Amino acid sequence: MKIKFALLSLLAVGFITLTAFVSQPPVSMDSNPEGTEFVIAEDVNAILDNKCFGCHNVDSKNEKGKKKLMIDQLSELSKAKLIAALGSISETIENGEMPPQKFLDNYPDKALTEEEAKTIKEWADNAADDLLK
Repeated sequence: MKIKFALLSLLAVGFITLTAFVSQPPVSMDSNPEGTEFVIAEDVNAILDNKCFGCHNVDSKNEKGKKKLMIDQLSELSKAKLIAALGSISETIENGEMPPQKFLDNYPDKALTEEEAKTIKEWADNAADDLLK
């Protein structure tokens, strides 16, 4: 599975800049030709809203966070870009790169617990796998 995500991430780096991620379930994927919906479970949505959305949304003042990923724009991604974004989310969480330490120095309450990190990673992996089917 790691190889699959690594390949997708490498491919995605060549043709996209990650700009999105979802905040409210269910979100219709208009660009998805199968007409399926992209749904985030309530527990994942609660974590994202509390720990991630402040920096990763279209209205954020954090330009670097917006450039990397915008939670409120994920539903606008094509299926391929969404799969790549989910792979990137999983990898970033697995590597413990988010939230960054500089941010946590000022806002320690935004640190992800082990359980929250596991929940987000499993969701991203499973959602990407489901989209690949």
